[in-house]
Amino acid sequence: MKKVIYSITIFSMFALLIAPALAATVTTGLTQVQAGGDAPIVKAKWEANVDRYTDDSDAAGAQLLPTGVKDQNRPIAICAIVTDTDGMGDIAGVYADVFYPENIALGDSHTALPNQSGAGCGEFMQQDQLFELEKQAGWDLFCGMVRNNNNNLPTFNTGYDYEEICATDGELLKLTAKVYCGQKDLSYEYPSGDYKVTAMAQDTNSLNGTLDNSFEYMPLTAFEADFTSVNYANVKLNINKIVNGDLTFGTEALPTVRNVGNTRMNLTVMQDDMGLGMTSGLYNVIYDARVGSFVDHQNYLPYETKTLDDALDLSETDEVDFSILVKKFPTSDSTAWIGNMTLGAVMADHLLCCDPS
Repeated sequence: MKKVIYSITIFSMFALLIAPALAATVTTGLTQVQAGGDAPIVKAKWEANVDRYTDDSDAAGAQLLPTGVKDQNRPIAICAIVTDTDGMGDIAGVYADVFYPENIALGDSHTALPNQSGAGCGEFMQQDQLFELEKQAGWDLFCGMVRNNNNNLPTFNTGYDYEEICATDGELLKLTAKVYCGQKDLSYEYPSGDYKVTAMAQDTNSLNGTLDNSFEYMPLTAFEADFTSVNYANVKLNINKIVNGDLTFGTEALPTVRNVGNTRMNLTVMQDDMGLGMTSGLYNVIYDARVGSFVDHQNYLPYETKTLDDALDLSETDEVDFSILVKKFPTSDSTAWIGNMTLGAVMADHLLCCDPS
């Protein structure tokens, strides 16, 4: 009997040695501040398609293509991750300022979107507000879709990376940092180039935290024509026959072209011999064409691709004049000659901004 009691007593003493503390004292503290405090911090930012995580190239950062369709703007997403040592309740708003590419002029034909300037040349375009995403949506977007599918898309502020932002004990999951996103439209005619974007987080004391990066609006050279045929009609031997265009898009008998890309462009033209053939190794027909009324007609032979002078500015519409000169008609019972013309475009350099100095 004594032996049993002894065993129980030893067990109870051991249990007392490993039992957790029933109470603990932890000191707390704060520092009172007046108006001011610390500015917010933009940890990371990026631009993308409207899905908020893809772009149009594998290169680092965002590369985005225009629509190539007149009056059809390109919507894009702008996102930022923001924190504030004074607490997220101190954030008054998050915004994105977008600037035109440096040293590129928009040209006289450009029309700006509402509430946007139209000069280009690195000037401020517009400020857009970014809106807070719910916790899980923000985490899934940045730590899931962006990190796993487009890793080199974001720009990070000093000291931050995926590991810090996406840590399982990090600020995103604890809501001491949040993801903000917004959407803006880029006109089909905005020039190709690098657009600076400044993400700005502003707190209740008007202190700002910012982070800059840029996205590339990729070059697209494109045009529309309002005609599908050029009818030279009655043509006499050795007499130049001209078909004039006009400045009104939509009158098919009067050829017109317009620039719907985001580069300046020169029109190209190539035409077969319409079955008129050759004599002594020389073509029996010669063509010419011009864009606009302020340049000379340019001659070109069958199957020669000719680049026409007078580049079209961004969104510019202009007339195209064509002519044909037949130096010999082949011996044939036919009096109707049919051929094919191919129009194309080559990119021209942007207009540069004037140096005011």
